Amino acid sequence: MIGRGRQLARVAATALRDGFLPLQLARCAIGEHGAIQRTWELQSLVGMVRRLRPARVVEIGSYKGGTLFCWIAVARPDAHIVSVDLPAEIAGFGASAADFAPLRPCLAPGQTLTAIVGDSHAPATLQRVRDALGPAPADLLYVDGDHSYAGVKADVEMYGPLVRPGGLIALHDIHESALWPESQSHVYWAEIRPGRRSREFIAEPRAGSGMGIGVLVVE
Repeated sequence: MIGRGRQLARVAATALRDGFLPLQLARCAIGEHGAIQRTWELQSLVGMVRRLRPARVVEIGSYKGGTLFCWIAVARPDAHIVSVDLPAEIAGFGASAADFAPLRPCLAPGQTLTAIVGDSHAPATLQRVRDALGPAPADLLYVDGDHSYAGVKADVEMYGPLVRPGGLIALHDIHESALWPESQSHVYWAEIRPGRRSREFIAEPRAGSGMGIGVLVVE
């Protein structure tokens, strides 16, 4: 287990490199918007996305909207952010209209948030995302939905082609969790990472500690 002093030092070093906004957004997303994340991991990803300045974002699995809050804050002022999730009353970790209500006042005047309720693995849902994006590709795909091996694989393979070269595909929970053995995102991540431009942010590398974020740069 990494000591608290080392964790704080890493958070501070990342803030000095990327500025303090990603850290502030990560803390707010976790503390006020229900994001189930580790601070340094989300801070690091937000820093990458901020440098990307995305115009179009697709997120699979939004829950309370914590990570959506971050993308809204660092995307372009005319950005279109698309969320896909199951209904909260069915999925437990799904999203509801009440979850998105606090996010809408955060939108810049030219930004759009489209919340698509449905199964991300259904072809009809993929078509709804395509219709929402229009002819332009996405700059960021964030995958944090179905964590089964088949589920995360389907999300990446279905929605990954929507992302432009130079854009990012980010996956949550790439580190094996002893508390959630059915989560197999780490297995799929280990398969797709070799030979590709990638980054890993794992705040707690101890075996079985879970979470972690992996990022692929689309070639």
